[in-house]
Amino acid sequence: MSTTEKEIIRYFRNNIFEAYDSYCAWKMIYHVRSKDIVALEMAERYVSIQKQYHCFFISTERAHLIRFVTLACHPFDKRKDTLSLDKLDKKKTEEFEKNNKKVIESLLAVRHNVFAHRNEKIEQGFDLPSINDLDEYFTNLFKFYNSITSEKEDSMTLFDGADDVKRDMENIYMNLERGEAARLKEIDIKLMWEENKKKGSDVL
Repeated sequence: MSTTEKEIIRYFRNNIFEAYDSYCAWKMIYHVRSKDIVALEMAERYVSIQKQYHCFFISTERAHLIRFVTLACHPFDKRKDTLSLDKLDKKKTEEFEKNNKKVIESLLAVRHNVFAHRNEKIEQGFDLPSINDLDEYFTNLFKFYNSITSEKEDSMTLFDGADDVKRDMENIYMNLERGEAARLKEIDIKLMWEENKKKGSDVL
């Protein structure tokens, strides 16, 4: 195996992991607002917290969206000066692209027309594949990458750890709610008790 092939394998091991990591983080901001995906009472809690820290969640959601879309397109770049999976196995890559054409073309269109450049004909909104299609796509991508590396260097990569970010995001939500509850309680104690001129120590 050539040095270039080793470099491609190493790069895409990290690339795919990072793309999936950001996809999972993006889902934990964007899709948790949907009562069609999570329970209604949970969707309301997520929305409430996101509204309280609006600027943080808007910028973080956007950053993870751009990151996952951009990185997810790298394996299929067609420029001669870029690393791509077809430089490892052109036939397999073409077959994978054919079988996942809808998702790949959608991601490439968003990257080309919205993130890498701004197409003057594209309006404010844009369409991404459904969460089910994206979940399936990443599962297929993991298997595809491992099918190549198992032949090239007899190795496989477990990408399971990339979705640990979902638990981290969940903890952020819970800790923000705990902090907000403590803040409101502190305000209540300060205004209604500490600064209350009718409290016991002031009138007795």
